[in-house]
Parts: sequence; structure tokens; C-alpha cells
Amino acid sequence: MKLLLLMLPLLATTWVGLAEAEIYRWVDAQGQVHFDQQPRQGAQQIEVRPQVIEREDHVRQSEQNRQRLFDVREQEREQQREQNSQQRQRQVERCAQMRKQLALYERRVFWYEEDASGQRVEVSNEQVQSSRNALLEQLREGC
Repeated sequence: MKLLLLMLPLLATTWVGLAEAEIYRWVDAQGQVHFDQQPRQGAQQIEVRPQVIEREDHVRQSEQNRQRLFDVREQEREQQREQNSQQRQRQVERCAQMRKQLALYERRVFWYEEDASGQRVEVSNEQVQSSRNALLEQLREGC
């Protein structure tokens, strides 16, 4: 589209130049017909009309279909970029949450859980270390 806009002045200038061109027709002594932009003795000025070529309906339809396909693909690419951006944002948030949780492992000395009756029960150091290692592994793999 930008190329077309850049070429438009050039095409307009060329079109005007063709419209203003004077073409002369003359026949030499051997009877051969010649065309030239310079007038000669016995030459006749001829009118040159630009030829307008109409595209057939199926060609126009094909171009419209191609444009619609391009537009649909561009929309799909934009949607995919948006989805990728949202997915990256969610991943960043998950990683930040896991780092906060890991920081809790570093600061706390005792860990407690609630049992089935709602009583606080101390978690063993082995269980805490196992949970911490699992969290570190998730951070290594996903962040």
C-alpha cells in the first residue's frame, strides 16, 4: 500500500506525459510506415488514446478473496500475539509467586499444617526440605 502511494505521483506524471505526447505518422519513399515524436514533412499527427484494460470479474473476485484471506490471517496472527503476551504475563506472575514462596522457606524455622481435626501439627524438616526442593525444581524448569 505504501509502495502504491509512493508510485502514484510517478504514474500520474507519466500518464499526463502520455496524454500530452504528440505522435506523427509518415511514410518513406519505399512505402514503409513510421511513427515518431518529431514532426517531419508530410507527417500526420495522430491521436493516441490510452488503452484502458478492464479486469474480468473473476480476477477482481480472486483479488478480493486474496485480500480477505490476508486480513483473516493478519487477525489470527494478532490474536496469537495477544495470547502469547498474556501467557508470558501469567508465567511471569507464577514465577514471582514461586520466588515469594521460596523466600518464605528461607525465613521460617518451623512449619505447621492443620490436621483433620483442625489442630496445628509441626511439619518435619524432611518434608519442608522436600517441598522446598520441589519448588526449586519448578522454578528451574519454568522460570
